[in-house]
Amino acid sequence: MSGGGASRSLKAFTLAEVLITLAIIGVVAALTIPSVITNYKNQETATKLKKTFSTLANITNLAIAEHGPIKSWDIFGERHSGSAAKDFADKYMIPYLKVTKNCGYEVQKGCWYEEGNYATWLNGSQMITSEIESKVTKFVLSDGTFIMFQISENDATNKIADIFVDINGFKKPNKVGRDIFVFRYIILKNGEPKGRLTTHGLKQKVKNIVNSSGNCCNTSESGLYCSGLIYLSGWKIPSKKEYNEIVGNDSYSSKYPW
Repeated sequence: MSGGGASRSLKAFTLAEVLITLAIIGVVAALTIPSVITNYKNQETATKLKKTFSTLANITNLAIAEHGPIKSWDIFGERHSGSAAKDFADKYMIPYLKVTKNCGYEVQKGCWYEEGNYATWLNGSQMITSEIESKVTKFVLSDGTFIMFQISENDATNKIADIFVDINGFKKPNKVGRDIFVFRYIILKNGEPKGRLTTHGLKQKVKNIVNSSGNCCNTSESGLYCSGLIYLSGWKIPSKKEYNEIVGNDSYSSKYPW
């Protein structure tokens, strides 16, 4: 380029260099974006789960203030009885929650799942059938959270009630251990009054993670103990390293559920 006796040259990227740079950016994005999305979803899940447990803890305290300690609470009927579950929830839970739909133990539209959109266990098998629906009570909270409640034990030795919570309602994946988690009221355990709200599966249970009794470990299991695993990790979905520390064996890394 000339003008007034001065000259200079202009440099720019060639088309090949631009294409190579874009290809590198694409490879890096392909490697990192899925991990970022997974981490975000895991954090969102753990945050919602902690909030749900806090809500249950708050309503439990309100019920204690009105009805006395949990160890004195009544379970009104036999285990796996829909009417017993409804009576318990109607007395100790629903009065202290913002409930938009109380479905009881009948099959109703807009409560948990309908044909073609069933919830599943972690292993993919169907969680709720029409037979099971008659043995539980169900209700929907104002924030869209689904709660399903059942009396899992009621005899002279154990009085235990389980609370299944879907933290995002009808939104998928509708799977235990992913967006459905389990808490429980332990009123009587091994003949001793306990009286506490807890996660399903504390340390002694989670450590048996390779057992085939329905643990949170891999897709061959039910996912029942995932709430306990997240609780033990400080209300976050643990990394594989943290997971191994909790279950106490590095060989369990192949069972890492997330």
